[in-house]
Amino acid sequence: MGSPRQVVIDDTNSQLHYSGQNWFRDLGSQDNVGNFGPTYQKTSHGTTGNDSISFPFVGTSVTVLGTTHLAKISNATKFDPSWECFVDKVSIGSTTPFQFPENNWELCSWATLNDGPHEITINVTTTGNTFWLDYITYTPSAAASYEKAVLRVENSDPAILYGAGWSALGGTANQTTAKGSQATFNFVGTSITWVGFIPTEYPHSSAVGTFSIDGGVAVNFKLNGLSATDTITFYNQAFFTTPDLIPGPHSIIVTYNGGTGAATPLTLDYILLTNISIPAVAGPTLASPSPSSTAISSPLSNGTQTRHSKTPIGTIVGGVVGGLAIIALLLFIFWWRRRMRASQVQFSQPRQQQMHTNTSTASMQNLHAEPFILPQPLPASIPTPSRSDSSCSSSSSTSLYPNSSGRPPVHTPTHTHATSLDASDVSGYMPWTIDQTRAIRKGQP
Repeated sequence: MGSPRQVVIDDTNSQLHYSGQNWFRDLGSQDNVGNFGPTYQKTSHGTTGNDSISFPFVGTSVTVLGTTHLAKISNATKFDPSWECFVDKVSIGSTTPFQFPENNWELCSWATLNDGPHEITINVTTTGNTFWLDYITYTPSAAASYEKAVLRVENSDPAILYGAGWSALGGTANQTTAKGSQATFNFVGTSITWVGFIPTEYPHSSAVGTFSIDGGVAVNFKLNGLSATDTITFYNQAFFTTPDLIPGPHSIIVTYNGGTGAATPLTLDYILLTNISIPAVAGPTLASPSPSSTAISSPLSNGTQTRHSKTPIGTIVGGVVGGLAIIALLLFIFWWRRRMRASQVQFSQPRQQQMHTNTSTASMQNLHAEPFILPQPLPASIPTPSRSDSSCSSSSSTSLYPNSSGRPPVHTPTHTHATSLDASDVSGYMPWTIDQTRAIRKGQP
């Protein structure tokens, strides 16, 4: 099973809250830094002051990425700027400073949050060197739905089908050098961007490929390869972006056509999918507190599905009318029986009534003294929508609405920042991660 899809939040997103007087927007001045590719959407935010930024989200993990362009200070014993990240006001630290300039660099991350609402905050400390924020990714809640979200779909996603000729590349991507080899991706959305890297270990000559959407005309794209003098791999390279599509399900077939002789391969690291909503999976149906119907959607890789829950108005009205009819019938029967008894007393034995006036009067008094208890209406049958999944019960820790507040419980990581711990302890950034491996591949310490 592949890695979960991540929601990508650009630095220009209105949900980001910048605090401080020194933030400014940059339009691509850092795009040629390092070999980790350009900034996302060719924009970033920088600050030269002790400022902060926060972002609320609903999910289970979060990562902050930016440009690392540090300067050594204090007799080369420290790096500037520095930063510290907090999730729900609990420190998760930061990644180990990297002395070489790079884009798309992980600044901090936390991967084990309870499914629910959270807020990440980044506090910046600088003596005047620029701190750069590029984008934030997070794993969305399983029950969430997002309009026009950009999702990062990893190369291992089960919706990506690789044909003959494809193979793994370094454990982080897939590649092919076989002419005519294809990969298929089924998705729901309006566009995709295919992102790979250009490995220096393979031939550097350029190659070509095509993509076709929903069986349409094939569109050419070029793989430029590396120059003859390049000795390092270039990552986060966008090979093509599709035109805007009609919102809905689509299928794209990507074909590698090679080049003249040995040529650079076609690689896939991840896909950026512009989604109309996060696709739904079969899951618990949440009952609506109002009479109107509601639709619940949650993630899946192959389409959008909705479920509806309606209050049975017709059943309720029918039950009430039936109950009133029963009450009216019982009252009629009681009235008729009382009238018949009174008629018998008055007309069937007149001589006895005259001879035993006191007795009959007492009998009538006893008759009137009998208490009249109205029959209770039968309860209307009102079916209650049943929950189709046990995970929706209130005893489950992953329930979307486990308490009266209607909000999932906020989880704060139990781990706090301590100066005695190394970077992998406080940030979840384990040694020898993909980014570090890529950096080492550059030949840099």
